Amino acid sequence: MVREARLQDSKAIAEIIVETWKYAYTGIVDKDYVDNLNVQSFIQIMMRNLQQKKETIFVYEEDETIKGFISGKLLKKDNYQCEIVGFYVLPEFQQAGIGKILFQHINKYFSERNCHKMILWTLKGAKNNSFYEKNGGVISHEKLLKIGEKEYAGVGYSFNLHSITGQ
Repeated sequence: MVREARLQDSKAIAEIIVETWKYAYTGIVDKDYVDNLNVQSFIQIMMRNLQQKKETIFVYEEDETIKGFISGKLLKKDNYQCEIVGFYVLPEFQQAGIGKILFQHINKYFSERNCHKMILWTLKGAKNNSFYEKNGGVISHEKLLKIGEKEYAGVGYSFNLHSITGQ
């Protein structure tokens, strides 16, 4: 089931971020950075984001376990009206359709708020990039993304929400 995240979900979301980073970005991002990811710091970030409504966050929960989440925000830019900020599914639940359910849910959410074009930034060569391409994403931008003290090649996937949602 997909639902809006609550403050008490912060710890589960933080744990998903850390575990998923270790799975998805090992070999792409500096090993020391990945090894030193701290659940506690992400708990604080997620609590602040939820309290201040910096992002809209949806979790996928099944059997009282949060297995993934997606977050996004509205933008005030001409080319894009919305952005996916975070999108993580625990590695043991990937390839089970959870990502697609979360992705469709946030796309519907944004479409209902008159968003037509969406962007999502990720690392070039990341394991998840094929998912974005299968779901209508097209690489439209490249830039360096600062992670820790280093910069990495990043790509921006653009999505036309009307073609995804069928509206």
